[in-house]
Amino acid sequence: MNYYLMNDNKIIFFDTDKSKILNTLEFMPEFSTEDIQETEREIIYRNDEFVFADEISDELLSDAIEQKLEENKTAYNNALKSGVVYKNTLFDCDTLAAVRIMGQMVAAQAAAIESEDTIDWFDYNYVPVTLTITEFMELAGIVTLNTRRIETLNCSYNTAIRAALSMEELDTIEISYSDTNLPDIQDSASSGEEEAEK
Repeated sequence: MNYYLMNDNKIIFFDTDKSKILNTLEFMPEFSTEDIQETEREIIYRNDEFVFADEISDELLSDAIEQKLEENKTAYNNALKSGVVYKNTLFDCDTLAAVRIMGQMVAAQAAAIESEDTIDWFDYNYVPVTLTITEFMELAGIVTLNTRRIETLNCSYNTAIRAALSMEELDTIEISYSDTNLPDIQDSASSGEEEAEK
C-alpha cells in the first residue's frame, strides 16, 4: 500500500509507511490527516516528480526497450570480442577476422599456394601461428560459422525486443551469446571440409 499527499493534482510525497507521512505533516501545516490518500498503484519518481506508473506505461516500456537494446548491443560486442578456441589457441572471431580469413582464402586460391603445406597466421594476441592448410580451413569454418551464429542471435534479439508489447513480455527475453554449442560448430566445419574433399 502506498500513502501519499497531493497538491495541484501532483503527488508531492509518498511512502509505504503511513507513520512517515504522519510525521511529515508536522512540518506541513497546510495539510491534515484527511489529506492522506492511499492506493495499491505503483508510484515512481520520474522527470523530477512523483507519478503513477500506470499513467506513463507506454513511456516506461519505450525506455525499457531502449535499455534492453543497449544490453543486447553490449552482449553482442562482447561475444564477438571473446574469440574462439581452436587447437588450444584463442583466435579472433569478429567480423574483421572473418573478412581477413576470407581474404587469405581468396589469396591462397589466386596464388595457388594451397599446394604449400602450411599457412602463417596469427592468434588473438597477434602471436604468429603456423597452420596446415587443413587446419586453416577448419579455423576458417569455425570463425565464419561462429560469427554467423552471433549475428543471427543479435538480429533475433533485436527483433524480439522491438516487438515487445509489455514489460512482462520484455522481461521474458533473456540475452545470451553462450558459445556452449561451439564444439558442434567445429564439428560441422570439419564435416564440411571432409565433404568438400570428396
